[in-house]
Amino acid sequence: MKTLNKHLKLLFLLFSFSTDNSSSAIRITRRRRLDRNKQQSERNVFHCFVFGPANAGKSTLMNSFLGRPYLESYSPTADEQYVVNVVELPGVRIKKTLFLLEIPEDEVSKLLSSKESLAPCDIAVFVYDSSDESSWKRATELLIDVAGHGEDTGYEVPCLIVAAKDDLDSFPMAIQNSIRVSQDMGIEALIPISSKLSDLNNIFRRIVNAAEHPHLSIPETEAGRSRKQYHRLINRSLMVVSGMLIVWHLTTVLFSMHLKLGVVENVGDHG
Repeated sequence: MKTLNKHLKLLFLLFSFSTDNSSSAIRITRRRRLDRNKQQSERNVFHCFVFGPANAGKSTLMNSFLGRPYLESYSPTADEQYVVNVVELPGVRIKKTLFLLEIPEDEVSKLLSSKESLAPCDIAVFVYDSSDESSWKRATELLIDVAGHGEDTGYEVPCLIVAAKDDLDSFPMAIQNSIRVSQDMGIEALIPISSKLSDLNNIFRRIVNAAEHPHLSIPETEAGRSRKQYHRLINRSLMVVSGMLIVWHLTTVLFSMHLKLGVVENVGDHG
């Protein structure tokens, strides 16, 4: 188990971020839509974007993926980090390959400035420090930003919330807040982990499992929900108008037939 060397990094970048070519982005979108329609992805390689505020535990999560020991000291991440490993699923003979890409908090706006930025992403994970309320609030803001970008561009991806540092005491109202956000946005309940205690709660299997079922855990923002309600209202209105036009057309046809029959009867009477 090891981090990507420079050649593998370059290969990952060429494979994942070739979406400057619009045809590549279209192919990826079609593939995802097919997977979502089938409610199952049979691919063996998945790409996960890891979001979260500073000092939330993103790098520690990625180090845990490589089997590295937990470090008490905190070193802020200045650049994007890439790691890769295989994930074994119970009852599945073929191993899955999972790429994790850490997105530093101050790079999120730049990432989302591109329409196709989420095209190579199969699943997004949002990590926060479970003992810090401000970390939770920032993670949910990032979740809303990414979800909104997906709704606007069509690159919607499954999302998971990871409560890191579960060995520390949670901030007040943590459970209630997490339940509310999960229910409001329609995604899976948060996943608590503690890298310090080596209690990862099968997080990497759960990431792969969510990526394999791309129709689930797609977050819905208020703006997205309002947009869908508006479209449903428009569709209902169009159906009503279409129904009225059909009734009007049938009425016109029947009335015309009635007039023609009346004319025929009058001609017969005169004859």
